[in-house]
Amino acid sequence: MDDDERVRTMVKWQLEADGNDVTEAADGVSALGQLRSCCFGLVVLDLSLPAMGGLDLLRAVRRGDVPGSEDVPVIVLSGRSGEADRILGLDLGADDYLVKPFSPGELAARIRSVLRRASPASSDETLSVGPLEIDVRSRTVRRDGAEIALTTREFDLLAFLAAHPSHVLSRAQLLRRVWEVDPAYLSDATVTEHVHRLRAKIEDDPSSPTLLRTRHGAGYQLDVT
Repeated sequence: MDDDERVRTMVKWQLEADGNDVTEAADGVSALGQLRSCCFGLVVLDLSLPAMGGLDLLRAVRRGDVPGSEDVPVIVLSGRSGEADRILGLDLGADDYLVKPFSPGELAARIRSVLRRASPASSDETLSVGPLEIDVRSRTVRRDGAEIALTTREFDLLAFLAAHPSHVLSRAQLLRRVWEVDPAYLSDATVTEHVHRLRAKIEDDPSSPTLLRTRHGAGYQLDVT
């Protein structure tokens, strides 16, 4: 989804070369219509779309205005390189954020990475952390029996922390292991924002977390006590 035909052509060529079926959209309204008419495995989204902006489209998808697409992985591909723009995109539910100009090969690699995380895991392991039950196979999380809706990246972050109980993990470690990216290329504010969003969903009181704790100067810890 990009209003620049050259970008769409370049992305389409790269992704089809990787064996993907690709559908294009040049504006937000047509993009929304396509999302409503078909089931997609992943969305590459420009923020500066005519008719309906990319952020508005992302909001619509994440709040359920497109039934069946609430959890579709979304990679933002944007010329907006400011930290505030990246944080806003991630805060609204994007799974990754790549700034233009970009390498088609890097975009393809990030797509493969996001799709791997979005696919059901081979393990049937269930991780228990306090009131949380994390089913790795079905990629579902329940708290006291009630399912919690998480984005792909939020689930990956929670599952990784749960797989390393009581370990204090730095933002750089999480960027490398969960985002699969060199910390030099992505702001650690990305981790901070995802932790903030995750706490809002799993904690009784996000302002005073008892599960996902901050260890100042060190990182984050999922407290199994």
